Amino acid sequence: MTHFYATLLQQSEKKHAAVMAAASQPTIGPSMPGDPANLAIKPPTERQLTDIERAKKARAEGKEVELNDDNQIVDKRDLLSAGLNLAAKNTRDLAAYRRDKQNKAMEEVVNVHTAVGSAASRREIEARRRQEIEAQLAEEEKRRVIEKEREEEEIRQKAVKRKNDDDAVMSARERYLERKRRKLDNPAPEMEE
Repeated sequence: MTHFYATLLQQSEKKHAAVMAAASQPTIGPSMPGDPANLAIKPPTERQLTDIERAKKARAEGKEVELNDDNQIVDKRDLLSAGLNLAAKNTRDLAAYRRDKQNKAMEEVVNVHTAVGSAASRREIEARRRQEIEAQLAEEEKRRVIEKEREEEEIRQKAVKRKNDDDAVMSARERYLERKRRKLDNPAPEMEE
């Protein structure tokens, strides 16, 4: 049992000595999180291919590759080899990113939509929408005016009808009063039994 502990202690001493030797040597790359050398961004050693270049290369090899509107490869399955060693775009190169953005802005053509009948630009589509909304608002205003006129006409009709009813009531009352006055003026003879 002592032999086992002795070998275990020797192994841990060897590991500790190796760690201490590695710690005492100066480091070339980033070592500690707070180390200023760790914050330095190193440029890639080799030039990264853009998606457009990779697509051209793949098409030359006879593979089907599609690019989206941002010139990024849509389906990368044809480009992948056994090791899946597809290099990602370098996002740290801000100057190249700005150049690409400026080039895209210069090359960008007015966005033409063919889905709406003949070719139409965004301005034409928005102008058409604006006209439709204005037409709907005018139609709604016209409907409101017609509805208001109809309601006013109904109120007038009810007033006329009520006036006619009031005249009929007055005339019936006058007839009743006339009968009552006659009855009082000419008392009916009493009948004898």
